[in-house]
Amino acid sequence: MIYAFYLDIFLLRTFITNCLILIFVIYMLKIPLTGNVVRLIASAVGASVCECVLLLLAGSYAFYKWISVLVVVPLAARLAIDRQAGRKIPFLRLFALCIFVTVLTGGIVTALDSFLSSDATVMICFGFVISYIVLKCFCERSNESRRLYRVTLLKDGKRACATALYDTGNLLKKQPQQIPVHIGGSALFDIVGEDVSFFDVPYKSLGNDGGSIKVCEFDEMTVMKGNGKLILHNVLVGRASDSLFEDNAYDMILNEAVFSNKTGMENTLGKQAAHK
Repeated sequence: MIYAFYLDIFLLRTFITNCLILIFVIYMLKIPLTGNVVRLIASAVGASVCECVLLLLAGSYAFYKWISVLVVVPLAARLAIDRQAGRKIPFLRLFALCIFVTVLTGGIVTALDSFLSSDATVMICFGFVISYIVLKCFCERSNESRRLYRVTLLKDGKRACATALYDTGNLLKKQPQQIPVHIGGSALFDIVGEDVSFFDVPYKSLGNDGGSIKVCEFDEMTVMKGNGKLILHNVLVGRASDSLFEDNAYDMILNEAVFSNKTGMENTLGKQAAHK
């Protein structure tokens, strides 16, 4: 019974640790947790059981530790990410990110334990808070430099989440109102009902004579920018080919006017006033 008690504690702590690591990895990859919570928990449980079996069979803590870091955690991270987002992420990148997050979290927990010598579960919780702060600052600086933002689209009460690139080269607008048009992959339009109509917006691009893109109006778009967020209403999003987003960390391209006080915001505020 004493051995079973310690086994339960081991499973609980490894489950918490794996959850934290997977959350950090998903956060750093700019993948929304919405829709991935069940997969994340299931992956963390599976990884915890595998690690427990490894420790019992090997009888060596060093062997268990290295196999967990190099094999179990990266595989759990791959399972925690849905297939659509996972196809865009090279496994070597995911592998390196898992090791980085594991070492960072483990180092902070070890440092806290050496200073405070408190219960391991408490150390894990403290380590989570400190690691979250460190990674949040790192991610915000990194993604701001790459102009990547978390975006949520709302249509008839349904939500779709995306990682969006702010591109000053996206000048597409609906004429003659000069309303900015953002560009998204087909997965973002799963929340759109079959009875919703699309309309064509012509465009011209470098290297061809141009064409048209199917555009749909969404009720609301929220762009997470730093510690704040920008909420836009009645937003136009064009449906582009998925090949445009292959091998990229984003699945949406924001219009250059999205952060403009003169163009994009005027259109939004004007429509908000009209609704009121």
